Amino acid sequence: MRKRTDRWRAAAACIALCGVLTACGQKEKAQDLKEPEITAESSEGENGGGSGKEPEITIENGGKEQQAEGTQGADSSGAEEHEYRIIRDQTFEANLNPLGKVTFVSYEPEAGENSTADAWFELKDGDRTVTVLDGVYKDNNREKERFQKVEAVSFPDYNSDGFNDIIIICSYLPLSGTEAGRSEVRIYSGSESGAFTLEKGLSEAADSALAEKTVQSVLGFLGAGRKNEASAGWKQTYIDYLQAQDGEEWVGYQLIYLNDDDIPEFVKIGNSEAVGCMIAAYAGGSVVENQLNRLYFSYIEKGNLLCNSEGNMDSYYDLVYTMADGQLSLVASGYYGAKDNSKLEFDENGDVVYQYEWNGTLMSREEYSQALNAVYDTSKARDGYVWEQYLSREQAIQKISEMQQ
Repeated sequence: MRKRTDRWRAAAACIALCGVLTACGQKEKAQDLKEPEITAESSEGENGGGSGKEPEITIENGGKEQQAEGTQGADSSGAEEHEYRIIRDQTFEANLNPLGKVTFVSYEPEAGENSTADAWFELKDGDRTVTVLDGVYKDNNREKERFQKVEAVSFPDYNSDGFNDIIIICSYLPLSGTEAGRSEVRIYSGSESGAFTLEKGLSEAADSALAEKTVQSVLGFLGAGRKNEASAGWKQTYIDYLQAQDGEEWVGYQLIYLNDDDIPEFVKIGNSEAVGCMIAAYAGGSVVENQLNRLYFSYIEKGNLLCNSEGNMDSYYDLVYTMADGQLSLVASGYYGAKDNSKLEFDENGDVVYQYEWNGTLMSREEYSQALNAVYDTSKARDGYVWEQYLSREQAIQKISEMQQ
């Protein structure tokens, strides 16, 4: 019987409970794993008494080498067909509600076994597999790209239901061509039963909306933690802020619900295109201001997406933002217009011929529209306000005062 011992510092487990771990370092083959027993050991320091070193986690594997078990999730069934190995730096203990202390284990396909096999993940309680997380594809294989690494894992309660959820970010490389690699978000919602459900639609929406994929940007997209934000002070904070506004510079106000919490944002509408609109949001006990270009914008209510669509003189743009901690962050941008507005060209229908660019890539008008809608579903968008149907400063203060806490 062969025995292999791997050790991690217990500090790594503590860091994992706080949020993000970045995949790196050595990896252990999953075929060496046979129902691993996870125990904690204390190592004595140089001065004795166990004070020198932190406790270490030991994984002991005995018996004949075999492929790792665990394919309870239907979407992970393909994992049985190929050899995998543990990703050591993305395997750690976590204390999850309602499961308690478990070990989160990450696996990657053995090099050369299957170039399109995807990573897979399971939760273990000692030598017992608690659950295997569903993969993105039923056979756990990807058609045109290969797994590169696990970039981050986190266990937030993004929907504030009292149960831990899981966010995983993996990166992939194309099998051929010159395209760059990409990162992909997986969002699993936890439940009272201890099961985790892959939220495919929500994961795809986060992928489309976020230019940079990190745990923090995903949480910002989800509006995590803001549903239960203390509301005792937001109303008075808004009222004090409104009372200090210049009645001539700002002609009106409108309350909107941009992110998924119970505290509205309010729109300040400028007296000219030059002044533009401003989105004011409550965060951390104060008002955060976000200046938009010119006057027009739309937003997806409770969807945490806003599009500033404006321009003039045959030069236009669509700037898509998401909000985190009251601050708008750009996630995608498109520009279109005439190359030379002094020498306009027209098509057979008499429309001006424009050049379209999305996230720095030139494309046709139809491609531009598809790219915009992939990030920002214009069919769900609503105008930020209706001209001359907005609230006066006094009306906005009264409306906020009458709102429930």
